[in-house]
Amino acid sequence: MKKVSIILPVYNGEEYLNNLIPKIRNQQLDMEIEIIAAVSKSKDNSLLVADNLCDITYSVGNFNHAKTRHEAVLKSSGEYLVFITQDITPFNEYWLHNLITPLLEGKEIVATYSRQIAYNESSYTEELVRKFNYPNYDRVCNKNTKVKWGRKNIFYSDASSATTRAVFLNLGGYDFEIETNEDVIFALNVIESGKSILYNSNSKIYHSHDFRIREVFERYKLIGSFEQKYKDQLKDYSSLGEGKKLLFYLTTALIKKFKIKELFLLGIDMPTRYIGYKIGYKKAIQRNYK
Repeated sequence: MKKVSIILPVYNGEEYLNNLIPKIRNQQLDMEIEIIAAVSKSKDNSLLVADNLCDITYSVGNFNHAKTRHEAVLKSSGEYLVFITQDITPFNEYWLHNLITPLLEGKEIVATYSRQIAYNESSYTEELVRKFNYPNYDRVCNKNTKVKWGRKNIFYSDASSATTRAVFLNLGGYDFEIETNEDVIFALNVIESGKSILYNSNSKIYHSHDFRIREVFERYKLIGSFEQKYKDQLKDYSSLGEGKKLLFYLTTALIKKFKIKELFLLGIDMPTRYIGYKIGYKKAIQRNYK
């Protein structure tokens, strides 16, 4: 029987694990499932809970978005690798089957990622953001679709993604240190290798965040720093146009629903993203000249 290894970074995740792991075990999949929990130092019982529920559990000294995931892969044994975050919830018992199946059907698609649906308690704005980024139709992305999809051509999320072990390791995996967007680097490597990524709308999870303004600012500082560091690789994938499309989409939808409070908050949120991005980008340039 083939095996799929689920790579799961954990931090203060006790409440998530008790809900998530049984739903993973309940997936309708004709493969053995192996769950590897990489647990960072937490204030709750994450390590104990993970040790009871997962197949391989170990403590992480210094968490890094890329390196930690790569080290977890090296502890795994599955032919297929699935990367998730602790705060997702599978939409149904076919999430994993639908995510993995395209990898079995041919050699062209070597990486897939799931459709994300906002949790019921999320704001209407966050619901719209998820619909904008994760529509109800598939996207196949490769070297030939750069113009068609723009920045979405390398949009990829390891909140729920899958690839084969062979492809992951052959492309270098996550064997590097980075503060954010490790999944974008992997997507770039897949595209440049001549293979395809599938945005897989049939594989669905619940996943969303209503960030505070300070959290938004810090998040986009990291994104700005990332985009400056990898500006050469990203030169064909401008994020500015995608940001404008998102702003127009959100503003139009909120006006139609007469969501005055959320329009006001959007008027704070979007400039905060832009300012954070610019500061992060500028600081990265300054670091390069030191």
